[in-house]
Amino acid sequence: MPSSLRNRVNLSVALHATLISFLSAPLCAQNGDRAGETQGELPAEWRVTEAPVRSATDELATFDILDGYKIELVAAEPLVEAPVALEFGPDGRLWVVEMRGYMRDADGAGEDQPLGRVKVLEDTNGDGTMDRAEIFLDGLVMPRGIALWRDGVLVIEPPHLLFVQDTNGDGRADTSRIMASGFAGQGNPEHAGNGLLWTLDNTFTCSQHPVRFIPEGDALREERVAPHGQWGISEDDEGRLYYSPNSDPLLVDLVPKQYAALNTSQKSFDGVPARAASDMRVFPSHLTPGVNRGYQKGVLKDGRLANFTGACSPHIHEGVAMTTDMDGCALICEPVGNLVHRYRMSESDGRIVATPADGNRSFLTSTDERFRPVFATAGNDGAVYIADMYRGVVQHRMFMTTFLRKQVEERALEQPLDAGRIWRIVPKDGLQSDVVPKNLAKCSSEELVQLLTSTEKPVRALARRLLVERCDPKAVSLLRSVMLPTKSGLLGVAASTPVLESLWTLAGCGALDLETINAVFGSDQPVVRVHALRTAERALDSTTLAALLTRAIDDDYASVRVQALLSASALPEQLRTVILEAALRRDIASRAMRSAAVAVITGVETAVLDSIADGSLLADDGVGPRAFAAECTDALLDDTSGTPTPATLSHILATASKVAEQRPWLAKAMLERVAARQRLNAKEPVQLVASCEPEGWFAMLAKPPKDLSIATPIDRHLFWPGREDVAFIAPPLARAKEMSFEEFGKRLYSNCMSCHQANGRGLPPVYPPLRGSEIVLGEPSTLAKILLHGLEGKIEVDGQTYNQVMPAAPLRTDEEIAAVLSYVRSAWGNSAGAIDAAMVAKVREETKGRNRSMTARELGIEAN
Repeated sequence: MPSSLRNRVNLSVALHATLISFLSAPLCAQNGDRAGETQGELPAEWRVTEAPVRSATDELATFDILDGYKIELVAAEPLVEAPVALEFGPDGRLWVVEMRGYMRDADGAGEDQPLGRVKVLEDTNGDGTMDRAEIFLDGLVMPRGIALWRDGVLVIEPPHLLFVQDTNGDGRADTSRIMASGFAGQGNPEHAGNGLLWTLDNTFTCSQHPVRFIPEGDALREERVAPHGQWGISEDDEGRLYYSPNSDPLLVDLVPKQYAALNTSQKSFDGVPARAASDMRVFPSHLTPGVNRGYQKGVLKDGRLANFTGACSPHIHEGVAMTTDMDGCALICEPVGNLVHRYRMSESDGRIVATPADGNRSFLTSTDERFRPVFATAGNDGAVYIADMYRGVVQHRMFMTTFLRKQVEERALEQPLDAGRIWRIVPKDGLQSDVVPKNLAKCSSEELVQLLTSTEKPVRALARRLLVERCDPKAVSLLRSVMLPTKSGLLGVAASTPVLESLWTLAGCGALDLETINAVFGSDQPVVRVHALRTAERALDSTTLAALLTRAIDDDYASVRVQALLSASALPEQLRTVILEAALRRDIASRAMRSAAVAVITGVETAVLDSIADGSLLADDGVGPRAFAAECTDALLDDTSGTPTPATLSHILATASKVAEQRPWLAKAMLERVAARQRLNAKEPVQLVASCEPEGWFAMLAKPPKDLSIATPIDRHLFWPGREDVAFIAPPLARAKEMSFEEFGKRLYSNCMSCHQANGRGLPPVYPPLRGSEIVLGEPSTLAKILLHGLEGKIEVDGQTYNQVMPAAPLRTDEEIAAVLSYVRSAWGNSAGAIDAAMVAKVREETKGRNRSMTARELGIEAN
């Protein structure tokens, strides 16, 4: 055969083989695919072949709701499209954020287009159904939050928070002002700030955003907060905030999250957040194969979603209009399972416990695969309202698997694009609340003050906002009169809720005085005393506040004492130290108090170490003193760079040396944390640099007390200027190529930040820290296995147990995995070696075909 013909034949055979391979292969790899993982087929009896698009009337017939309740249609397309956030105005009109740009096809094309809108819906004839819609604002790119404020509207359009107004009364926005920037959500809308909830303490607070916004005149002041959450945020009567991050249906901040951000070196803060729900089960009413990782063992049970995977928009219902059966319950949206689940809330030992309210069923379910509840709230009437995005595709392209993409195409789930419904849930016998004025904005200040005692939380919150915005002297005078026990029996006999509302209304008006605060602090209800302290932070001068906190630190209730210490963060250093030391002497056994102490220690570290050294603090051995010594030392050893300042290190070592003879247990607790920072068990321990020779250090080394043998290996890796027996080890300088690789890993780490945070501290007790983690600093192949396949099972990091399922990293190549692992092993003071792509490739080959997560047990990292 001539060579030219033979070449053509060979080329034809090769093209034919390639074509056969292409036609028999699965869809093009998706961002959520994990290399080497087999996405198996579901059993035939679990498969669904049809998913018809239904009208709102037909969708209504698919609902199954708990006996005693009914669901009603409020609005549907074309009146509303792709609703993702709702807020009722004082006039009863409903403001809706429409995220029309979200996933307009399975590839997410067009998400950068200005398709988003803010729409205002109105019921003009009073029949309970919206019949009029006005586009207030359009041309938005992926808007995600809304709040009414003053004479305009706050809107989150990443990266900005906008204040938008209609100045000519035509119903359309005509002015816009950027109030803040820094919102994520461009490119990956699943992990970005949202919410804008008007909270009890008169701030606009978000979920998954590192600051909250405090109104000051016509401006908003930013205050740093712990940035946890996911989609949605809610609040209970006492001002505690709630979040629902995907597979964890209900987290709660037991204290305000701004306190957890006071000390950037603090590893974790007890109760911010805390897990409220431990039972994650859900109960769909139909087969739900369209779950992103439904092929994994345990994700589906009998073809239905077994546990939360897309939990979002928690709603804590506070009010009796829905009957006492709903009062105090939590409703959690689960769009992946086409349902809304309900928990009943209780309090035990200062912790919130969420227990499934309805047995082995979910509160509201639908057999329509396109029922996508993404937002829940209460209206001014006390009813529950649900935003239903009504679409087939809810998984974002950044995480979609081939398994899901195939189902999207088989069942034509890409359509419809611009549908949307809003539903109302009410008791079968109707709402049971007092009549609310049709337009609260037209109420007099006296009427609004009365509405602060409404049984329905949305009415109280709205009345408080209007009163704060007005700052009417008549309202202030009236509120002061009802807050003083000499003029009213309110504090002694009434429930705490109206008191808190009135207290924070006065605070928002800048009208709190010492007489009122003292009167409120005299309440026999601990929660009222707690809030009196919080408002006092803003209202009193330092000397007066310190006097109040000195009384509070001896309160009979632990919650009041903890708040007294947290409020001491507003004091100058000298006054704060007095409160701090008093708190620790009384409550050092309390984990909550220790967290508060570490939070407020910034700026008074030297004074605290001196008090420890002279015996004023930590004089007696015990679990609490040892724990605080370790927690405090950890915080002092850590700054934003992940390494201690030389002066602080010298002071810590000098303190340990001074107490070693009389309190060796204390010296040991402190030195063990120094040793942990040095990573003494590693192949190459880390040298720490002190500012000078620590006082008493060599004397202690010469005759170390029993159980302090750890001091000797610590000393081998200590240096200070002028020390001659230990050589200074200069930090390694990376080559340009290595810097490029590290920067690549740093950029890829953006995929991990929503859980593990930009500072590597995680969000205890849900997501573990990577900073200083023995797992991160340990065996590289273990890390590669976790990123390739995910992780499940209990692990322990820094003494905290974690049991959250971690999905595989949304990274495609061996180089990407190696880069991000190299970054986390060298960032924030971590000093483990880099990982190369060849090692990752080797692990990938060894675990090829695995279609389930790695377990902590098989990796040898399971917690006891």
